[in-house]
Amino acid sequence: MRIPWAKRLPVEIQQNIDIESYRIKQTSKGKITLPRGTTEIEPIGPKEIYTLGHNELEPLSQIIQELNEHFGTDFTEDDKLCIREIEQRLAGNEALEASVRVNPPENARLTFDLVVNDLLQDMIDGHFKFYKQVNDDPEFAKTFLDWLFERYLGRPKKG
Repeated sequence: MRIPWAKRLPVEIQQNIDIESYRIKQTSKGKITLPRGTTEIEPIGPKEIYTLGHNELEPLSQIIQELNEHFGTDFTEDDKLCIREIEQRLAGNEALEASVRVNPPENARLTFDLVVNDLLQDMIDGHFKFYKQVNDDPEFAKTFLDWLFERYLGRPKKG
């Protein structure tokens, strides 16, 4: 999908921004009641600030650090977006979930690897560096897919 205003952006910016990974999501709906009159309205205080818990943040940072150290890659914290996108798509894949539910782990793993490969193919434009590393280095691919499969099996299940 091309954004009309994106045609005016320099090529370097268009290549480095993955606008499709952003979305607008309505999180609440309601009305604001204001007092009558011409009085000054006091600002609302800050809401509770949400930060990623140690368990959410650490595994992604840790796997990137381990992959970089072991394989000499240069993935950054920004590359976590690619991994998160893969995990989100895996979590929404009902066929994969059914395969994991009814098959022994070694058979489910075959399906898992095929699904991840398809996801990487779909993401090639926005995450080429990551795709190339997985595609060109079988040892890297095995290490990454092993880690990803373990995370997939350990995630909270739907329903």
